[in-house]
Amino acid sequence: MHIPQDELQKFQDGTMNTDEMIHFLEHMEQCDFCLDELLQNEDAASEYAPSYLQDEILKKAASPEVQASRKILETSFWMKLLCSGLRTGVGMGVALIMLFSVSQTDFTTLHPSPETKVKISSSLDIGSGLNQLSMQVGSQLSEHSQKISNNLNDLTNKIINGGK
Repeated sequence: MHIPQDELQKFQDGTMNTDEMIHFLEHMEQCDFCLDELLQNEDAASEYAPSYLQDEILKKAASPEVQASRKILETSFWMKLLCSGLRTGVGMGVALIMLFSVSQTDFTTLHPSPETKVKISSSLDIGSGLNQLSMQVGSQLSEHSQKISNNLNDLTNKIINGGK
């Protein structure tokens, strides 16, 4: 025997006493038909909101604090858009000014002062000295690493050949 509709309604309303609830749940555990009925009633009951809720939502949406919050968010979005547009425009303007000013500069007429020539020649001397130093260090490293490699090779050959 299946649970009647009024018992399903009492369960949904939460008006069952403890004994009725135990009997109801035991029956639901064994009867798939009644369980499906309960689930269908739950789906049908949860599809529609109460009629008063729509009015409350519309009143809340029309309230000044919600409208002010919405305007603040909208204004914030437009301010961010304006700032990013201005930043892009200023960047493009500066880039164009630099492009046109550099293209009109004649670099062939620039003559270094005697002090600048001395600084350039001394930096070239330092550069050549560093180049020679790095060449010497590199050759010494290569030479010594070859010696280490030869010594390791001799040692491994002695170990493999039994000390001969």
